Amino acid sequence: MANKKSGQTAFNVAAIRLIEQYQPKDLRLFTDPVIKNLFNWPNRFLLGFKIIRDWLIRFSDKQTKGIYGSNICRTRYIDDSLQSAIENGIEQVVILGAGLDTRPYRILGRDQIKFFEVDMPSVQDYKKKKVESYLGSLPDNVVFIPIDFNSQTLDEVFAGKGLDFSKPVVFIWEGVTPYITEKAVGNTLQFISKNSPGSIVIFTYILKTVIEKKSDINGVNDLVKYLEKYGVIWYFGLDPLNVAEFLKQFSLKLIEDVGASYYRENYLKPLGRRLDVSEIERIAYAMVI
Repeated sequence: MANKKSGQTAFNVAAIRLIEQYQPKDLRLFTDPVIKNLFNWPNRFLLGFKIIRDWLIRFSDKQTKGIYGSNICRTRYIDDSLQSAIENGIEQVVILGAGLDTRPYRILGRDQIKFFEVDMPSVQDYKKKKVESYLGSLPDNVVFIPIDFNSQTLDEVFAGKGLDFSKPVVFIWEGVTPYITEKAVGNTLQFISKNSPGSIVIFTYILKTVIEKKSDINGVNDLVKYLEKYGVIWYFGLDPLNVAEFLKQFSLKLIEDVGASYYRENYLKPLGRRLDVSEIERIAYAMVI
């Protein structure tokens, strides 16, 4: 489910979430008191300087215009969706390719939820040490499931881990699908479809035209070529017009599919924030039927 760049990607995404915490409380899109504790002291120290934070935002947006805005908005969307699911009685959450996701340690109602974090052993080993240092011990309601995405399936790694297929589950699959093949995406969705009706999957995806280098978004085709030059390969994408049909084969009903315009209207405009938001990535919310 991930290539060799996944570990670095986890830190890049986490850095964006940390930068957002320096916004005034009434302007930030989400509050994450945990994220800074997952970084080593030198990085925390550097990110304390506004000039460094501003430079990182400019640098990331130079690579992919609006990537900062897109990342903080999708974090807010997933937070809101998960919070709503918890309030409606969901008791199990699976985070696929969890990286440095902090939701099991900060989301309201977390103590009543059983979380399953699925990721590479190297990422998990680092994260567990940081979480344990921050909290004093690892929470009993968080299960870490290591996986070698190149050789193991979700069926294999979840065996005997306590996931109750008879009860609804929320699957969070953020920032992962572009890095894996269509077959691997299908296998994951097939696993999700085995769960109880009412289970939810929230996943991000890159536009298919971007993957195929046929996008009419300014500079994006050159971006993909640039990333490939440095070993970052995007394999999988979707056409927003075909998402519902694609999911139907996995007994999944598309509930919502949102992108930049949704983020601007619902998250940024009410706060008076003007941020570029990338058009190349969207997020889908679907339910097992």
